Amino acid sequence: MHLHRIQLKRIKSLAASVPRSLFHLRVQTRAFNVHHDTISLRLASRNYLRTRKFLLMFYDTGSVLVIFGMFTAVALLVWTMVSLLSSTFLRVTAPDTSASLLKRAVEVTTRATTYSRVTHAVNPIIPGLTVPLKHLPLILLSLCISQIVHESGHAITAAIHRIPMLAAGASMTFMFPAAFVTLPSARVEELSSFDRLRVVTSGCFHNLTLWLMLLAAGWSGIGQRILLVGYEDVFTRGLIVAHVEADSPLSMHLPVGSFLTTLDDLPLHSSRDAWSTYLLEPNPAVYKQGWCVDVSRLSDDHQCCVDTDSSTSSSSSSSCFVSFESTIEEYCTDPVPILSKMHNRCDSSTSCLESQSCIKPREDRDILRITVNHEGAGTEHERIVLWSGPRYEVWEQVQTTHFAPRFGIIPLGLPLVFADFFQYLKLTNLSLYLFNSLPLPALDGSQLLIILLEIVFTKWSHTPSTMIDIEALRTRGSRSYERRVQQVLRTFAVIGTCTLLGSCVMLGIIEWMIV
Repeated sequence: MHLHRIQLKRIKSLAASVPRSLFHLRVQTRAFNVHHDTISLRLASRNYLRTRKFLLMFYDTGSVLVIFGMFTAVALLVWTMVSLLSSTFLRVTAPDTSASLLKRAVEVTTRATTYSRVTHAVNPIIPGLTVPLKHLPLILLSLCISQIVHESGHAITAAIHRIPMLAAGASMTFMFPAAFVTLPSARVEELSSFDRLRVVTSGCFHNLTLWLMLLAAGWSGIGQRILLVGYEDVFTRGLIVAHVEADSPLSMHLPVGSFLTTLDDLPLHSSRDAWSTYLLEPNPAVYKQGWCVDVSRLSDDHQCCVDTDSSTSSSSSSSCFVSFESTIEEYCTDPVPILSKMHNRCDSSTSCLESQSCIKPREDRDILRITVNHEGAGTEHERIVLWSGPRYEVWEQVQTTHFAPRFGIIPLGLPLVFADFFQYLKLTNLSLYLFNSLPLPALDGSQLLIILLEIVFTKWSHTPSTMIDIEALRTRGSRSYERRVQQVLRTFAVIGTCTLLGSCVMLGIIEWMIV
């Protein structure tokens, strides 16, 4: 929201300001001013008195929530700074022998799009680093929508209080879009403190409201019901491969459109998040049964079980197996001819021949069995794809969906695009609600802080109006003192918030460089 004084010079209904550089473009229009004035006149009439009262109560509630959001945002910054300090200290003081293991643990948590396992309270959305670069158009689109929703709040509350709108527009800095509405600062300053509070906090409140609506829509499952018009839910049969990275070795073994039924012995239809949970969580592999293997094929050399170096174990053709009945008995053998079989499974050694033993891979081995069904029905078309390496890399390289298009012209990956956009729209609205409420220059939070200080000091220093002139003089003196105190508190809050934000940025860069 921009506040400018009314100028006598008439501007055009649509004007583009001349950019000072190619990295900043700005376009504004007066085409919406007529509609804004019409809404303002209607809300001032008696026919819309109830509507105006409801809107005032609605935005009063929003003011309280935005004030709460300001303190919450500052608390999140403090939490993030402490978390970054502790994690950076641990990484700097960690011994060199555990550096590789620590780096792998960090990569597991930061590469996941959900990023739920990252302990920091605030995590930036950086295309190419924290989120895939191909998501950049979705992020920019969600940012545009969120900012339009934000600025509409300022426009509506201005119409409630009979404040005209001078212009509305958009700007582009580098590649990041922004929206704005221009209001006359003189008219805004004439409002009471509580009326100005509504105008200032309405933008953040709109973002919070949209975020809550999106949460409710996701919880109700309305999006999936809409998708069922053109898609079929095949969750009971497994997951469909929607996309595989072109440079992934899995691209030749997991064609787009094929069905995935199990990971190791975990059925993918057991839960909606079985795919992400099993690949991202550091849980042991699930083996409900073992494999009957001839004892002659089991090596007595336990070097593969002793060696924990991932580079050495990956170069060796043998992997460590244990007895299905007792993990104490360890064997070394080639995993490919054993794990690639669909049959010859066992619950114990008694289920095998006398010359065989029932074994399974040791839980700390990075081997993943993926059951693929190219036809999507019947076990006769199933085959096993073995993956050697961290399980989270499969999650990064393969995208799955449980929606199959009913018609051939409908793209298979469209539900994934909608799901990603839905998540980014929630994130951008929540981010704008919290970030704009911070008491920083050029943000709504700075104006919010000024109004809060005015309200607090006006309430605490209220003096009766029936004072003689001498008392009035004292009151004027105290008001100047109050203004100085307010300015000191405002400066302290702004500098403190800037310091917190700058510390989080610097510590985040240091942590990224260490990793």
